[in-house]
Amino acid sequence: MKNKSLKTIIRSLTVLAVFAAISACSSYLDNPLKDRETGEDINLLIIDFNFFETRISVKLTDAKDGSLLNVPATLKFTGENGNDIVTFTGEKRPEFLTSQGQLEVTVDPNVSISENAPLQFAVSVQAEGYNSVSKGFQFQSEGKKTIELELSKTEDEEESDYGDDIGFGDGDTSLVFSVLQNQQLKSAQVNEPPYKVQYEISIASFLKFKDLNGNLLFGSTEELLEAYNADKANFLKLTINKFTDYNPETDVLDIDGQRVSVLFHKLETGRLTKLVVNNIEVASLNGGTILSRCIYTETPAPDMFGFAVFLTDRWNITGADTAYTSLNFSYTLAKASTEPLCSIGSQITFRSGVISSFSIDADVYDMEDNLLTTINFKGNFPETFTVENTPQKAVKLIFRNNNPAFQPLSPLEIPDFCSGSYEVQVTPVEGYAEYQIVLKAFCPDNPTFAIAPTYSGEFKIKGSENPWQGADMTGGVVDLLGFPGQEYQYRLLWENEWEYSTLVTEFDENGNYLNPSGSKIRSERMDDGRIRIYIEHIFSQNVCDDLGW
Repeated sequence: MKNKSLKTIIRSLTVLAVFAAISACSSYLDNPLKDRETGEDINLLIIDFNFFETRISVKLTDAKDGSLLNVPATLKFTGENGNDIVTFTGEKRPEFLTSQGQLEVTVDPNVSISENAPLQFAVSVQAEGYNSVSKGFQFQSEGKKTIELELSKTEDEEESDYGDDIGFGDGDTSLVFSVLQNQQLKSAQVNEPPYKVQYEISIASFLKFKDLNGNLLFGSTEELLEAYNADKANFLKLTINKFTDYNPETDVLDIDGQRVSVLFHKLETGRLTKLVVNNIEVASLNGGTILSRCIYTETPAPDMFGFAVFLTDRWNITGADTAYTSLNFSYTLAKASTEPLCSIGSQITFRSGVISSFSIDADVYDMEDNLLTTINFKGNFPETFTVENTPQKAVKLIFRNNNPAFQPLSPLEIPDFCSGSYEVQVTPVEGYAEYQIVLKAFCPDNPTFAIAPTYSGEFKIKGSENPWQGADMTGGVVDLLGFPGQEYQYRLLWENEWEYSTLVTEFDENGNYLNPSGSKIRSERMDDGRIRIYIEHIFSQNVCDDLGW
């Protein structure tokens, strides 16, 4: 669908919703902009995004410490359904920008998603100071989705020099070398990886290499061999900056030309930073080639292992050997299981004795404590989730203790992650109270236009070190747990900026709000004893302009 027609549909749905609300009560028809009881001017809520069945929260995290990125990043969606991922104004863009480490997008409401017609796409990210990353996805169901992408910071890479154990390979036509011995010893002290990488350069390639002045390094084979035999230990040094601290995850792999969701683990990414031969820095390969070979050193070996390249929407593990014809090469070394994943797996229901939204993260381990992947659950109690792309094996879910309003959750053991129904009981921390927020956000230049968002948001105590808590607002309404007497911030990410509202959880005995605010706030006690907080907020961003109003 073209972006223009999708945006037209969004506006049409909005207009229909407004007229339906007006025509539902005939007394409004005399003057729909007047309250029938007080005669005061009223505002029309024009849109709440609730017709988007699938909304996607994208989070960009630092691969070393798990924190959200806070640098400018560019995201591109590709693959079969890449063009079906749009903004909340219905706009498809060739690229999306964020400097917040997060992005909120949605799926064209005309695209249905099911096990027989999965949503298939990939995300590629480039961010300042980080190595680029790509990842494939296949969703078999509609609903709220959270996807995380790990990016490695270039300054966190380890510098490794290769040039040890140098010697002639088969046929005496190439020199083969590995990582320097002192770095091998250092690596062994911090858990030596179950693989090694070797490099190989042919004599014919050495004779093509040029220095910084454009001169050939060697004029003949005899000259090369004389330099090599004079000082083998220092004849060559190839420097690689690499990163190895990636978590396993589910991804999409090319197997016999088919897109297959698998358990996938990037073992190492690296890039060449310098090549020195006979104490001369190489500036150009000049048609020469550097060969690289990876060897898995433990048993059993993984189903698939080797150098991997990302295609438009999937990974392709090309094998254990690869060749580079320029000095600015980079690589990804990965392993994967070819065991088919179940497109639809276990059902997990989260229950609680409180009325609240929630966002809960879980790391999935096998019974040998190997991390397999991570899942995010976002919803409102009680809510049932059907997990997707799951291995048919026993697993345990270890829930992250990153929500200050909930007590830590016990691990959930599942005998077969492809079947069964399970419940998780969530208990609030003592002293927290239940609140309901009703948000109406107005366009700054026209007070007759407002938005009741259906949107993923976050909240926390203002100025605290607590992590931001995910919350899902529907039609401008969200249920939360808060600690009484605290100043809270609730925020929505629109485009590349956060839209903030602030409130204080302090009320009189009748439930009336007690604190002034930059927004118009009032409150009341609900029949079930909770406090409902009404917030009228004026946008500081150009949300209404983006929507075309």
